[in-house]
Amino acid sequence: MPATAAADTAFCIEVLPRVSRTFALSIEALPATLRSAVRSAYLLCRVVDSIEDGPALGRQRRTELFDVFDRMLSDDASDALEFESACVRVAVGGTGVDGELCRGAGAVFRSFRALPVAQREAIRPHVLEMSAGMRAYCARGVNLRLADLEDLERYCYFVAGTVGNLLTALFEQTVPRLRDDARQSLRERAVSFGLGLQMVNVVKDVATDFVERGACYLPLRIAREHGLELDRLLDPAMRQAGLGVVRTVCTRARAHLQRAEEYVALWPASGEDGEAGRAVRLFCLVPLALALATLRTVEQGENTLRAGVTPKVSRGAVARVVAEAPAAAASDQALAALLGRCDREGPPA
Repeated sequence: MPATAAADTAFCIEVLPRVSRTFALSIEALPATLRSAVRSAYLLCRVVDSIEDGPALGRQRRTELFDVFDRMLSDDASDALEFESACVRVAVGGTGVDGELCRGAGAVFRSFRALPVAQREAIRPHVLEMSAGMRAYCARGVNLRLADLEDLERYCYFVAGTVGNLLTALFEQTVPRLRDDARQSLRERAVSFGLGLQMVNVVKDVATDFVERGACYLPLRIAREHGLELDRLLDPAMRQAGLGVVRTVCTRARAHLQRAEEYVALWPASGEDGEAGRAVRLFCLVPLALALATLRTVEQGENTLRAGVTPKVSRGAVARVVAEAPAAAASDQALAALLGRCDREGPPA
């Protein structure tokens, strides 16, 4: 591997666990031929998310960043450093890891361009769709408010449903002997896999988003039905109304997670594609199990809607899910048992 390519790969490997510890854990389950593709795809998506998460940039600067990003992704012959230069000019991502990722994004673009053509063409349209969707929501203004559950789902589709489609396109290349009916069923559930995980992130991070960025993704219509004033989200007087809104969103998230469980179980655990199928199952199983456990923690409400506290699964619980997941991925019964336990009881004991 040339020195530049090795340095690009090293950058991607080093930054990934800092932007997503769970995703970095899961990616190791994939066949070696898939790891670089999924890693590059995730980091490209994270760059788009960093643009969307930077309301202080202003509309003009964010538009410039979206334009440059789309051009870099669409044209493999373009200068991979152009996006880095744009990020330096507008200080996207601040001083944290997102800023570091964006200012080093040339390595991500070069890693993407080094992938086989089939993998690039599986990734490119879905990341561009994410970028277009995020651009559209950014155009609605700095203090984005979502009208109803359908608006929330559409937002989550661009953030994560597109990722479900992207991953499925890559996985189909790795598990090529899928029956036509299984392939169709997977495609029908791919969006729910992404949506469910993202909606859990929304309810988990609702207080943090409100305190740190003034953002609130709880739907206005549901808030009105519960008597919640979103500008007073963390007011103790609004707590019960707020929990009612959060739990309504949790119900919709749970419906998507049920379809996500069906999605995971559709990948083969045996037969000619069994080895690759089990690897895909394992990759999907860990974030799904943790999302179910997190959702239960959010619904219990002890740390939900409290400033400075995030309802999340402990590192010990994450380690136990990771330890149990390989055996669970190999059997439909064990798969259902692990996910059912996370759903009913929260983090595994």
